[in-house]
Amino acid sequence: MDNSDPDPALRENNDFFFDGAGLSFLLIHGLTGTPYEMRYLGQRLAAEGFRVHGVRLAGHAGMPEDLGATTHLNWYESVVEGLERLRAYPDPIIVVGLSMGALLAARLAAEQPDAVAALAMLAPAFYLPPRRRWPLRLMQYMSAIANRVYFHQPGGSDIHDATARRVHPRNRLIPLSAALNLLELSDYVRPKLAEIEQPALIIHSRNDHTCPFEHNTRFAMNHLASDPKRLVALDDSYHVITVDTDKDRVAQELLDFASGFRAAPIRRVG
Repeated sequence: MDNSDPDPALRENNDFFFDGAGLSFLLIHGLTGTPYEMRYLGQRLAAEGFRVHGVRLAGHAGMPEDLGATTHLNWYESVVEGLERLRAYPDPIIVVGLSMGALLAARLAAEQPDAVAALAMLAPAFYLPPRRRWPLRLMQYMSAIANRVYFHQPGGSDIHDATARRVHPRNRLIPLSAALNLLELSDYVRPKLAEIEQPALIIHSRNDHTCPFEHNTRFAMNHLASDPKRLVALDDSYHVITVDTDKDRVAQELLDFASGFRAAPIRRVG
């Protein structure tokens, strides 16, 4: 009798660590997301022998009230803790973030340049669609009570593949405070792109309904000081590109990007 959980999303919401060598990856999920949305990518990287750590951001993968009790400063602390775990190893570290996680990854690259060898931003959330961004701007005056105000998310996550969308874990209730913290984080990180000189990869779908392709990619490519920097445009996915139709291409693009950073194997004498 098979007693395994038929829905892997329900049992893969915690942080994960895959041991490896030569190169370390720090994977950061998005707002209201969980490490599940980075796990497939982590498995692909680990299959190539790399070390991978997927963090769980503070307040995530729990109840909506847990998220409402945190701020973007707490989320960043989770990322720094993940980085410190990987710094215990001698290999270069590539930081990879999805959506809001891409903003946290960019902040880490800017503020800890000696520890971060390269940056990959997947569907970065520098700008939301105007129909969402401007109402949130108007609600910023409600910050004192924002952790007690919740929005209902109708429908599923912004994923094209119907099967992936069906099993994808998500909170139907989002605290207003979390959305306002995303705005505050994006305001803080955008000017920091000029400080990021590490090689950078941006992967974004043209059909992203959550973080518009044109506005976000143009801003990132125009303001990153990275050399080199590269944009990969997808056509068959929506926002959560790490689990969507193009997930294998996302993994391969990241592997190709990482190929130049892998530490040389240690030559043993005798």
